[in-house]
Amino acid sequence: SPVGDNLCSSALITSCKECLRRGPQCSWCFKEDFLEEAGAGHRCDLQVNLLRRGCGPEFTENSDVKVDVNATVVDILCAPGSEASFVVAVKQLPRYPVDLYYLVDVSASMQENLDHLKTVGVALSLRMTEYSSDLWLGFGSFVDKPVSPYINVHPTKINNPCSDYEIRCRPAHGFHHVLSMTGNMSEFTRVIKRQRISGNMDTPEGGLDAMLQATVCQRAVGWRPEAKRLLLLMTDQPSHLALDSRLAGIVIPHDGLCHLENNVYTGSTRMDHPSLGQLSDKLLENHIHSIFAVEKQQYQWYEELVRLLPGSYLGKIGFFQSPNLIDLVVDSYKVRTQLPTLFSVSKPAMTKRKTEVGKETAAV
Repeated sequence: SPVGDNLCSSALITSCKECLRRGPQCSWCFKEDFLEEAGAGHRCDLQVNLLRRGCGPEFTENSDVKVDVNATVVDILCAPGSEASFVVAVKQLPRYPVDLYYLVDVSASMQENLDHLKTVGVALSLRMTEYSSDLWLGFGSFVDKPVSPYINVHPTKINNPCSDYEIRCRPAHGFHHVLSMTGNMSEFTRVIKRQRISGNMDTPEGGLDAMLQATVCQRAVGWRPEAKRLLLLMTDQPSHLALDSRLAGIVIPHDGLCHLENNVYTGSTRMDHPSLGQLSDKLLENHIHSIFAVEKQQYQWYEELVRLLPGSYLGKIGFFQSPNLIDLVVDSYKVRTQLPTLFSVSKPAMTKRKTEVGKETAAV
């Protein structure tokens, strides 16, 4: 219950939105480990109390930095059947927390591109300080469903698909979650440097399969509730679509759920690829914006794809070099934050009354 006159401090407040609704004096702490600290109490409190309890100003949210929409209430008088317009001013969030998950195709043709990714982490963090005070990165990889005809199932090829080239590479996999969200850029770089390529038989890859798992496996990936969520898929090939798995005798539709064991997708050989509608629903449901980083020969294929995935962004880059990838992420973030979407969550409240001259009017 509220303490004294402090309406902000209450165990019943469980979200930032609910906290800020309590009044302009209330602030919300989105620091990840805040509740684990001794005496941290609740995330919602007066700004001065949060600061005193160890939540720095860069981790606090209040009505001064929340998206500001004016006017919040509009009264319109108009005759039945007529139209009316009004102006809404929107002020964007400054320096909001950002979660970016790299989902990378590690088939053999991506070897050089994977090398370029090794220098992205720290450089991107420095560039994004202009837009966000709190950038976290995660990483996962994919190839394709580890079953014929997508991979070579000869015993010598299953464990090392690259044996013909006298190099050692990792087995093919549908999705492997490698690194949960972290603000440690050095750790991100170390993880990328340890990655090895894999291999498969056909040209399309299992990117959409992996995207759905990275989207719905919230706990494993570590998506933060209060962060802008970006999912970046890197590939140089098109992706398999729903029903493609029938070539391998897989006819069970995807159930849209998380199937990770030891960070490896276990449903790859049991269920079909997700449909675009299914993937779109999960991205929207989990508030995740998708970014496709593809090489130029695949632009046209992915241009058709992103039209069916609301909120997605296609990056037209010639090479997966560090500056190009950083520009892609920054441009996508700017598009996502500079083009707010206004929508009505309920029908306008309508009240009718008679005017002095007997005409019926409506107040919205």
